[in-house]
Amino acid sequence: MSENESNQARRSVCVVVFGATGHLGQALIAKLAESDWPIASLLGVASSESAGETFEFRGEELDLHSECPVLRGQDLVFLCTPPTEALEIIREALRAEVPCIDCTGALANQADVPLPPPPSVAGTSSDEDRIVQAPILSVLSGTTLAWAPILDALGVSRASGTVVSSAAALGRKGVVALSEESIALFNQSEDPSGGPAGQPVAFDVIPGGGIDCERVRSECQRLFGDRLRLDLANLQVPTFVGEGTSLFLELTAPLRLTEIETRLNKAEGLTVVREGPGSRGLAEVSAASSAPIGPTLRDAIGSDQILIGRIEPDQSLPEGLGWRCWLTCDPLRLTADQAFALASRRLGLT
Repeated sequence: MSENESNQARRSVCVVVFGATGHLGQALIAKLAESDWPIASLLGVASSESAGETFEFRGEELDLHSECPVLRGQDLVFLCTPPTEALEIIREALRAEVPCIDCTGALANQADVPLPPPPSVAGTSSDEDRIVQAPILSVLSGTTLAWAPILDALGVSRASGTVVSSAAALGRKGVVALSEESIALFNQSEDPSGGPAGQPVAFDVIPGGGIDCERVRSECQRLFGDRLRLDLANLQVPTFVGEGTSLFLELTAPLRLTEIETRLNKAEGLTVVREGPGSRGLAEVSAASSAPIGPTLRDAIGSDQILIGRIEPDQSLPEGLGWRCWLTCDPLRLTADQAFALASRRLGLT
């Protein structure tokens, strides 16, 4: 194909984003706006609650659609809705023969739907062939995108973690609920109705939180197979954004701390934070005190890196085989970046 023909092909990209008003939908639209994709049209679809609203894209105000538009003739569909709403849209995309990037996890356990790993976890050439031909591509959850590079880099046989998720894990409604409840408590006024999960979220820690633990288990099983045993739990904490994990790892072969840090820093998307902004626990903050060990949820916001700190030996296992660490990430950023990368490969726009 000549350069002129290539440019002509690139001018014909028409994209539909379902869930355009949600946090992930907005992050993905921002990613598209910053890209060099020659987008001829972008349709944003949201619930009827958003009827009459607009959204900004590359300096233009575009109308939101509250009903599914005609998909035939579009080049790509992004799904950023709740999983319960995704299946019917996927069926419509298949009927219209439009490739679909599913960020909902609705089909994450379907073996015939490709679930590509993040960049640092190597795939195969056959995987690439499937990606460029598949009618549907499933995007890993933000939690799996954060864990997978670590599990792959260190050769982990068993992992157990407790995920700390923010109100953003419940979408825009979760963030609004946390804000309104916090203001009401500070003002000692009547509490607003519970958040999207049906219970208050402010000034509380809720076991079970906002992530789908079974989805993470299923995704890691597909990525690593029987060589990895994994379990996790989730706590929702009253912060607005970000995600952290206290992760316990059992390795297949012993490693020293320096070897672990070297492997993690070499993996794409991982950054070891030995010192710097972070929690001091109960230690007093003063100029004379040593640098705190991080990172915190706030440190990761807006970053495409998974930040890893507090790497310490697990004394319950033989020396070098057991380790624990703390990681933080911006799961919305990770998911939007992965969805965009897969879409670029699917459309040949890399």
